[in-house]
Amino acid sequence: MNEKIQKDILDIHVKRKLDTIPDISIGFSSSLFMMFGLPTHRIKDPSGQPGMYYEKTTPLCKLTITRNKDFELPFGCYARMNQIFIDTEVKTKKTNVIDIGQTWNEYIRRIGYKEGGANKGVLEQLKNFVTCSIQITPAIAQKNRITGIQTFVSKAYDIHFDVKNPSQLSLVKGQIILSEDYAQFIQNHSVPLDMDIVRAFNRNPLALDFYRYLAYRNNELSKEFSIPDHMLFDQLGSTGSSNLRVIRARLKNILTHIKILWNVRASFEDQCFILKPSPSAVPKKSSLINFK
Repeated sequence: MNEKIQKDILDIHVKRKLDTIPDISIGFSSSLFMMFGLPTHRIKDPSGQPGMYYEKTTPLCKLTITRNKDFELPFGCYARMNQIFIDTEVKTKKTNVIDIGQTWNEYIRRIGYKEGGANKGVLEQLKNFVTCSIQITPAIAQKNRITGIQTFVSKAYDIHFDVKNPSQLSLVKGQIILSEDYAQFIQNHSVPLDMDIVRAFNRNPLALDFYRYLAYRNNELSKEFSIPDHMLFDQLGSTGSSNLRVIRARLKNILTHIKILWNVRASFEDQCFILKPSPSAVPKKSSLINFK
């Protein structure tokens, strides 16, 4: 965990203790991406070209994300922050039409970054995400039967920003029109998030995924939940490393920082991950006004 994240988390903690934060904003994330997570890195095929699809399997189902032929698969922290922004807009405004502003600086600030270094990467991942398609199928295929759910993230989009001139005002606002099926899924299956924690982790894909996994699992949890920690590592997409002790240490460190702002009753014990019913991931003093 880098020093900036530590400082940001501690600053938020002190401000909350002193009651100098007027309101705590709530974001939302589709439970789909709290169960699976987007790729953490660029996906390539065996020849080194951009991969066409990404698959992730749990004991119950399999997620397949397929890219548009003109773009790549969404990946990394920028893709996650774009996804959380879109899900929050859908959930709080009850719409499938996402307004993304009239300047790139306006959009970049709304999703939690400063103007400058993140511009190009955020725009690339926004394009990657809104042009991809999503499929969910059973983890184990049934003989003589196929079942599944498939949708595009969006059915139309008008993204016309020039990141080299990020303050240039467009005559009209950029828009993304989500598919009705995808927007309805977000409305029905999303979990609230503390946006202060999300923004503190906005350059750490593993931390974003672990925090969202905790929020998802804790939502309506009534009894202790426990799994072997290697299964958690696999679900978070962290098994690419051969050293499980390194992964465990990273997640313990992330959990320590989360606990500064959220009294979540989670721990790693005897090579298991344990989560007990905890307070909501979102503090009581909170607001549904997000991404200003």
